[in-house]
Amino acid sequence: MSLITFNINNWVALSPGLLTTEAWYLWSENDQIWPKELAPVPVNLIKPMMRRRMSSLSKLALQVALQISADQTIDYIIFSSRHGELTRTVKLIEDIMAGEDASPTAFSQSVHNTAAGLFTIASNRAIPVTSLAAVESSLHHALIEASIYLQENPTHQVLLVDFDEPLPVPYQQYENQPYQGYAFATLLSFGEQYKLSWSKNNLPVDEQLPQSFAIIDYLLKNEKQMQITDKRFAWLWTDLQ
Repeated sequence: MSLITFNINNWVALSPGLLTTEAWYLWSENDQIWPKELAPVPVNLIKPMMRRRMSSLSKLALQVALQISADQTIDYIIFSSRHGELTRTVKLIEDIMAGEDASPTAFSQSVHNTAAGLFTIASNRAIPVTSLAAVESSLHHALIEASIYLQENPTHQVLLVDFDEPLPVPYQQYENQPYQGYAFATLLSFGEQYKLSWSKNNLPVDEQLPQSFAIIDYLLKNEKQMQITDKRFAWLWTDLQ
């Protein structure tokens, strides 16, 4: 078993219909079911000239990142996403197959680090940034990345943003758990508030919602322990405070 420890200084999550902490509490109490009325996520923190070219997913990621990082000192940034800009990539491929020209703007913003790059521009922060994808456990691998950085820089603060959206139509057969697009952001520092340990999993597991939702639920309920099991690992969270 391997383990890391870290402090969570703050966290924010946004998803259609879930725009406040109170809304997330109701979502948690209602078996993680979204409200019937899906109020759109505001994008007021992104300049209009920038956001009109952005995908809905990148807008989600930037809005939550800009919200949590306002007036905060950030030394390192990690953006994690399992699928990234797959919706935009599929549209580009479909246009090319139909004999149409690919949009240069859409092409330039179809890469996996689109949101990370746009955030550094929008926030005017010339600091190191990493974009990470590690299948269903992308967020947990981002936490490992953050912990390694904080061990080497114990006085620094890391901004971690995990975000995703449902698969586009051609790939929906591979996704059976319905959910709305989301972005989860947290500010991390060196410490021992939380312990995350993990071991290899060899047992079959059912498909789950993106792991950020389980972590949001865990943080809302203030539970001492929680385990998330995927096809490769069993992740054990422990509140040490």
